[in-house]
Amino acid sequence: IEGLTPAQANVLKQDILSIGGEAAVAKGAASCAIASSGAVVSGTMKQMEILFDKLSRQSFGLPGVARCMKEALDAALAPEISLKGRTRSWTVGKKTLIMGILNVTPDSFSDGGLYMDPALALDKALSMVEDGADWIDVGGESTRPGASAVDADEEGKRVLPVVASLAAMGVAVSVDTTKASVAMAALDAGAEVINDISALSDPEMAAVCARHNCGLVIMHMRGTPLTMQSDVSYDDLVGTVYGFLQARLSHAVSLGVDPGRISVDPGIGFGKSAEGNIELIRRLGEFRSMGRPVAIGPSRKSFIAKTVGRSDEARGAGTLSACSIAVMNGAHILRVHDVRQASAAARIAEMIRG
Repeated sequence: IEGLTPAQANVLKQDILSIGGEAAVAKGAASCAIASSGAVVSGTMKQMEILFDKLSRQSFGLPGVARCMKEALDAALAPEISLKGRTRSWTVGKKTLIMGILNVTPDSFSDGGLYMDPALALDKALSMVEDGADWIDVGGESTRPGASAVDADEEGKRVLPVVASLAAMGVAVSVDTTKASVAMAALDAGAEVINDISALSDPEMAAVCARHNCGLVIMHMRGTPLTMQSDVSYDDLVGTVYGFLQARLSHAVSLGVDPGRISVDPGIGFGKSAEGNIELIRRLGEFRSMGRPVAIGPSRKSFIAKTVGRSDEARGAGTLSACSIAVMNGAHILRVHDVRQASAAARIAEMIRG
């Protein structure tokens, strides 16, 4: 919990200690020598229920704190969540959704140049659907580290023919774009979801998504693909990413986007060190408390290559390990290149997780 007044932190700590739980608050909270305090609270589910009841009868705004704590805990423990696209919906939680990556770019880090021909792109997409992809994520602008931006006209030329063809075949499609104009054209062509790695940096993007009632994935990235790896140090990585995504989720909702259509993505490989990416996967379950599906894309990323080697075989095996652990730790959606293998890994992880 963050942003408590010293009075709130002190009462919360006293209440949880009185029923056998534990709490840690910031140094200086007891004497009110600081302006605000965070708190780490632990206890059994029964103790938490008692705590919420006690706080609901306190002053200092603590009934609101109790309500937020309960909502976050309920969301984190929810076995399933509904996710709506533009014309269809999915239930996630017990079953992990697989998002197949289709880059129609000349310079993506893994498959750049392979699917610039729309016919080859369609064949690849249909192959991924056959292998178990729930939807295909079409991207027309590389987001690899150091990549330069592509103008909207060129990006549209790359993605729109593929989106229109796949949608006409009944395939669910998301479009990986940061540009509202490209998103609008893709939705008109039949896309279900917009996958925005910039989390609505285009001021028109939220309005486009709200108007089309489409799905929306918002992701954390520090800077742009061109600059994002120049600074990968954080005082509190998970706290920073969580706070950013929560703020952008609230921003999207305030502009008319249905919260039931939004997913969040902590942005593996986007402005993070190898150690940071590993920490995000390890603590992925914390993002479930937002109450929205958690998407993650570790596929073939450099943190895997740095750990197990750069060969295709090593990156593939490392990706499957990361995907399996992500599912165990709370991922709802996996964004991957190798759909068949990732789908199999997810099914086994789901069975073990229960």
